[in-house]
Amino acid sequence: MNTPEKQTTEGVATGSAPSAVTSIKKRPLVPKGGNDRVYTPDALASEIVAHFRPSGSVLEPCKGNGAFVRAIPNCQWCELDEGIDFLSHNARHDWIVTNPPWSQFRAFLCHSMALADNIVFLSLVNAFFMRARVQDMRMAGFGIVEIRMIPTPPKPWPQTGFQLGATYIRRGYTGPTAFSMPNP
Repeated sequence: MNTPEKQTTEGVATGSAPSAVTSIKKRPLVPKGGNDRVYTPDALASEIVAHFRPSGSVLEPCKGNGAFVRAIPNCQWCELDEGIDFLSHNARHDWIVTNPPWSQFRAFLCHSMALADNIVFLSLVNAFFMRARVQDMRMAGFGIVEIRMIPTPPKPWPQTGFQLGATYIRRGYTGPTAFSMPNP
């Protein structure tokens, strides 16, 4: 005789029923109300820039509150809220460094690869490992150089349980992927 399933606070069922999971607690990647604006703290932007050292023509496609723009001298930027849509931007750049809108990750990744040879995205690490995104990078000739694990900033940052990272991809790169972490 099967015992009734019990749902835990994590959404995992216990008991001897055929299904081990009755539901999964959803943790949205986009804050309530659909607002995809999650601003990068200045200290975090500075740490990412100091680590990757972008040079030449650098574009921040999602200026937001300007943390990366302040951290990168002579950084050019786009910001939809200020009437400059990155997805309509066509100028080439040496680097793109941004915290893209997670709901538009793939569109931003594909457009970034069309405009620059070096790209750093502050995002959930797993966003780069979706099959379609891996295929997009292969087709565009990009490889993942490094994933720098980043502690998740406090709220209002989404507290997803997934690892946040600054992921550096480069056109023509075929070597191994390095994983690093900032010193505590």
